[in-house]
This record gives sequence, C-alpha cells and structure tokens, in this order.
Amino acid sequence: MATVWRRGKTKVNHILGNTPPETREACEMPYLMRPFPSQFPYDIVEMVIAYLTRYPSTLKACSLTCRSWYTVAVPHLYRTVTLTGDRPEIGRSRLEPLSKLHGLGLISSVREIRVKEGPVWNSWFVPQAFGPLDLRYFSALENIHTLRVEHMQIDQFIRSIGHYFKHFSPTLRSIGLYDPWCTPRQLSHFLTFFPNLDDTEIMISDTYGPSTTTPDTERVPFPVQKPRGRLALYYFTWAETWTHMITLCGGLQFRHLDLRGVVSCAPLLFEACAETLETLRIDARENTVGK
Repeated sequence: MATVWRRGKTKVNHILGNTPPETREACEMPYLMRPFPSQFPYDIVEMVIAYLTRYPSTLKACSLTCRSWYTVAVPHLYRTVTLTGDRPEIGRSRLEPLSKLHGLGLISSVREIRVKEGPVWNSWFVPQAFGPLDLRYFSALENIHTLRVEHMQIDQFIRSIGHYFKHFSPTLRSIGLYDPWCTPRQLSHFLTFFPNLDDTEIMISDTYGPSTTTPDTERVPFPVQKPRGRLALYYFTWAETWTHMITLCGGLQFRHLDLRGVVSCAPLLFEACAETLETLRIDARENTVGK
C-alpha cells in the first residue's frame, strides 16, 4: 500500500508542479548544460552496453543515442556475421554482407563467422564462390576468433588454403566443423593451419563420407605447437586424423575432451592426452546419426 501511495503522490506533485528543489534546478539549467548520455564516462558506457550484448534491438537503440554510445554499441552489433546460401551459382551473392560491412567501415568489428549451407552435395562455400572483391573483403577479416562452418568442402580449399585462410591463422581460437567434406588427413592438415586453437569441435555424420576424388595433400603443414584446450567430437570415427596429427605435431595436449559416438578414437585420445587431461565427458554409444 505504501508503494502505491508514493506513486500516487508523485503523480499528483507532477501535475501540480510541486517538484523537489534539486529537480527544479536541473530543469532550470540551460539546455546545453543538462547532463546527456554522451557526458557519461566512457568506462560507465562500456559497462552498460556489456549487459545488453544478448539484446540486439536494445543495442540498436543505444547506438542511436549519441556518438559515444554508437562507438561502444556497434562492435557488439556486428560481432557475429552469418553467411548463408544453397546453390553454387548464387554463391557470390551470399558474400554480400561482407561488402556492406566494408563499406560502412565495420568489418574490423567482426569476431565470429558462421557459414550455413544446404546439403553437402549442393554446397556454395567453395573457392569458386570468391570473386576478386569477395576475396578482398574476406581477407579483411583480420580479427576473427571463432569460425563455424557447415559442410565445408575442405578438399577443394586444401591446395590453396593460405590463399583463403591465412589471415585467420594468427587470431583464430575456436573452430567448429560440421560434416566437413574431406579425407582424414586433409582434416588434420587443415586444423594444423591454425596454431592458436583452444576450442575444436567436429561432427561427422555417417550420412556423408570423405571425398574420394581429391587426393590427400602431400605438403608439409606449418610448424605448430601441440593441439591444446578443448576437443569435442561427435560421431567421429576417423582415428587416422589424430594419428596423423600426433605425427605432425609431436603429440596432443588437450585438457578437456567431450566425446560422443567416437569409440574408435577414444583410446588413442586418452593415451595421447594422459598427462594434460583435466575433464572428460564421454558417451560411448555407437554412431546413430542418419540411421
């Protein structure tokens, strides 16, 4: 009841103009002297915006408040970019978001790239999709920490991997590959191209198999440290990927393993990571995807 009374009293005072002295002083201040959001300390603005990163509509409203709020909010709005497509013949149009970000000067704000595709046999994310301008904008993504790709045709990128992904190598920390199209050795070669990975997630459904038309690359991978951090494998049966990677890198140092349907790989990974393993989540049931 007290709360209702206070609200009613406030409304009456507002109607009658009975405002407190400090409120009247603020209202009587010259317009240019009144406090605005832009006058808040930059650290305070950053703290406020940090609480809104999960609410894009609110972030957009904040970015329209003033210049200082725009500067803080915009990097969060464009932190993740999703590229989608379903047919190779329209692949180039799927990269249009990058050209728009480049035109607005926001491409340096992107930290995560997600590539969503249709069926693997109708993949659009292939080297042929990158025209000269597309590759220019893609190469300008120099601050990427996370890469998530569905049905990536690694076998088509592997011969010129540096041409497309060299700028990701120093900064990439997390990678997710879902039903990649490649051989086990091509997969290990691709992973070793990113020496700073702390989070690796791979799912291979038995619905799709590795490519048999493109031979394994014989190139020596870039020298890298032993793979570390977290490894999540779902329905992954390619033990050859890890035996090849152990040979290339001199071992594995994963601290966290999340394994599901990987009976054939589990003993090898346990032995390789025996000295560094801290947490283990395992579901030993056989692969049931696609059955």
